[in-house]
Amino acid sequence: MTAPPTLDPTPDPAPDGPPAFRFAVLGPLRAWHGEHDVPLSAPRTQAVLAALVLRDGRPASARELIGAVWGDDAPPRASGALRTHICGLRRLLEPGRGPRDRARVLVSADGGYALRPEPGALDLAVFEQRAADAGRARAAGRLEEARELLDSALALWAGAPLAGVPGPYAHAERTRLAERRLTVLEERWEVETELGGHTAAIAALGVLAAEHPWRERIQELLMTALYRAGRQADALEVYARARRALAGQLGVEPGPGLARLQRRVLAAEPGPADPGGLLRLAGTFPLPAQLPYDADDFTGREESVARLCAALDSGRIVALSAISGMGGVGKTTLAVHVAHRTRERFPDGQLYADLRGTDPRPAEPMHVLDRFLRALGVPAGHVPALPDERAALYRSRLAGRRVLVVLDNARDLGQIRDLLPGSPGTAVLLTSRSRLAGLTGATLVDLRPMAPREALALLARIVGEERVNAEPKAAAEIVESCGGLPLALRIVAARLVAVPDRTLARTAALLADERRRLRVLRAEDAAVETTFRLGAGLLDGEQARAFRLLALPDVPEMTLPEAVAVLDRPWRDAEDLCESLVDLNLLESLSPGRYRYHDLLRLFARQAAVEETPESERTAALTRLLHFLLATARDAHRTTMPDDVFPEVPGDPAPPRSAGLTFATQQEAAGWLVDAQASLLGVIEQGARDGRAPLAVCADLLVAVDPLGRMGARPYGLERAARAVCEAAERAGDTKAEARARYMLGGAMSQRFELGPAVPEFERVVELCRAAGDRALLGPVLIALGGCALARRDFTAAHDMLTEALALSRALHSRGSEAYALGFLALARLATGEPEAAVATGREAVALTRATGDRAGEANALHNLSQVCLWTGRTEESLDCLHESLRLWRETGSLYRESLVLGALAQAYNFAGRPAEAAEHAETARDIAERHGDGYFLGRALAQLGHAHAAQGHPIEATACFRKAYDIFHGLGLPDADDLAPHLTAGAR
Repeated sequence: MTAPPTLDPTPDPAPDGPPAFRFAVLGPLRAWHGEHDVPLSAPRTQAVLAALVLRDGRPASARELIGAVWGDDAPPRASGALRTHICGLRRLLEPGRGPRDRARVLVSADGGYALRPEPGALDLAVFEQRAADAGRARAAGRLEEARELLDSALALWAGAPLAGVPGPYAHAERTRLAERRLTVLEERWEVETELGGHTAAIAALGVLAAEHPWRERIQELLMTALYRAGRQADALEVYARARRALAGQLGVEPGPGLARLQRRVLAAEPGPADPGGLLRLAGTFPLPAQLPYDADDFTGREESVARLCAALDSGRIVALSAISGMGGVGKTTLAVHVAHRTRERFPDGQLYADLRGTDPRPAEPMHVLDRFLRALGVPAGHVPALPDERAALYRSRLAGRRVLVVLDNARDLGQIRDLLPGSPGTAVLLTSRSRLAGLTGATLVDLRPMAPREALALLARIVGEERVNAEPKAAAEIVESCGGLPLALRIVAARLVAVPDRTLARTAALLADERRRLRVLRAEDAAVETTFRLGAGLLDGEQARAFRLLALPDVPEMTLPEAVAVLDRPWRDAEDLCESLVDLNLLESLSPGRYRYHDLLRLFARQAAVEETPESERTAALTRLLHFLLATARDAHRTTMPDDVFPEVPGDPAPPRSAGLTFATQQEAAGWLVDAQASLLGVIEQGARDGRAPLAVCADLLVAVDPLGRMGARPYGLERAARAVCEAAERAGDTKAEARARYMLGGAMSQRFELGPAVPEFERVVELCRAAGDRALLGPVLIALGGCALARRDFTAAHDMLTEALALSRALHSRGSEAYALGFLALARLATGEPEAAVATGREAVALTRATGDRAGEANALHNLSQVCLWTGRTEESLDCLHESLRLWRETGSLYRESLVLGALAQAYNFAGRPAEAAEHAETARDIAERHGDGYFLGRALAQLGHAHAAQGHPIEATACFRKAYDIFHGLGLPDADDLAPHLTAGAR
């Protein structure tokens, strides 16, 4: 589980300067030698040059070049004509080269020709790099920087690409490049609108929309800009014009993005400009719509509703709090009702989170921010790890948008501080048991029990006015017994609806009797528990069992498949039971198939379970849930980590007894793991601390979430859950469970390069595995230990451990583990004096991952091979490996791994004597590592940035980088600090 180590050569940088040759294709084809133009007058010569320069250094055969230049109209002696054009280009590009001198720019390669310009020599490559940098800056919330980068990229264009160049290849590339320019232009104006520059965008987008009437994305951008400028009618006219063009010329209707945007404009209130608002661009990602269901029978609270709606109109923070200690007063119901009343004023979406402020384990702000950021379009792997960085990105995502955020059941100000927006436009509805008077500028509403008139109206709304009017005295007694608390009143009313023959007087008498039995409680507490008992008394045997059992697991909410496992009932029966509890107001449904308890009802249900449900049945319910989660997590593990047999070893101590969910794609499986991590780790910890749940299942479930760590997700609560399983295993003498828990605990530490505490955990796992003969776990832990030994530069130990791990992986046919072992073993063989064997081993690791389709494994193997190539003089192959590894990690959305590879690229460019490119990659790696709190990767990026500064003659900047990197490595106890010690005062070398 440890992150791959990186060998750290100290480069001898070569002089850096501008490329000797430069080429331009973003306009007429041009070439320069230094500052002098290279004349390219012959059109066919231009066509040959274009076909070569756009291949990014890859060779082109003579047949490919003939097809690119002449296509099907090639003359009979096209090969001779091609050689003539090649000779002419060589004379132009290397005018001083003698007839017997070897060509260095346009070379013969693999039976064809290759043009190998220096990095930064082609304007298209610079364009793509700046566009990619802009995308990363935008994802990180640095919108001004993204706009500047996009402007600088677009400024490279000088007209139609490859203007005047003949041939089918040039024609196809003109079409491709023009499309690429439009895509970047769209992103440029999208960023402008996100920054609030909608007025400035209208003129440019209007021209683009006229030039490209069928390009729907441009029409969406123009509609958005016009809407933000208060020109709703003009925005709708853009839609109508685009619809006519699409229908008249192509015979199609507008796509879903443009149609959805038109509906949102129609739904918005006409009137003056709304400069603080944002109509979300319809095609970017789905708008968050997370509000729970609004109560159809909401009654009363007119003054509170009016105050809150008015406050939300102003875009201010709104805090809705109740009298301290009182639950069931209707805070959540009121907040959700107001949110639904005002949702159209927030066209960019609604976010909702239950903060579980009264639970023993309230929601962690970091986890809530993770959910919110993903709902706002941030890929899971791009969510920063540091709290401050995560909160900053959240506020950046909300800046300029009109989003409503509902934070339900907050514990205190500390829990919500990072969840509040930083700019106007977005509003917050907040509920809490305590009065959060410290919220500056907030509208505070102290919600009290309902007045008798309101409570009677609610009762009549639910049970019918005829029954209330027929027994007014009994109705008043019911309201009084419920203490004016809506939660209590709804439960009683649900009972009356379920038993229509029962009189209100009989119900009032039952309430009075129960309240006398609970007279020792405070009035509001007695009212709530009285109604809880009355509501539970209405349930039949199956409903009562479900009410008690579903409250047992420590999960923030429960899905229907999980409920099926807990209840041990068929799917339809379990769903009917859950929905019947929802109908009786004993359970809440946030969305179809997802359920939760009001916190007071959960406490009551758990107490009822202790009193009325045998311990064996409670343990069995939790055990069934653990088995279901284990089966599901194993399938997710198997899907995200192909050819890794570890989760399903013959003789496994805890084979799952129930079928779980299955996943068709790695993305689907990874998404489930990310979404379910809080529930998974909570149930694991609960099961371990309970003492009655099967410990082996808890340990196996802990290992099954291993892909979260490998994706760089850093699961919240992983160390706590692992420690709970470890402590329980030690008490029970269960060495297999202890080994698995310690493996995960060490992995969580080593991922942060805290090798001091991680290595003893791994070493203990090795002892336990050898004693038990557990070869399935021994292989992965030896790989982890080998990685730690490489990082500590104990190369002999690493070689021995990785050699053993490789043999174990092959014996178990675990090709995923085999590839990991090979990748690390390549580094160990290099460091122990076997360079050729190291290269062969590294290439074998890459080939194995490609054969199995393990793209994450391939990215890791390429990174390890790059280090071997760098140290054996294969610099270009090293760079190729790293660029391919970077591409693969970017496809997966893992910024954690992206930072690793960018730092390695900076190292390789330094080693190749190209400090400008090294500095560029090191700065990007530094920025990512700082956002994610990756100390080791930050140190590596700073060290390489220091080397780049030194090579460019900036000793002060170099020394500052070296000092920061040294402090990080020294704090982690890594030998990398010793490498930097000589540079701390000397700066550049």
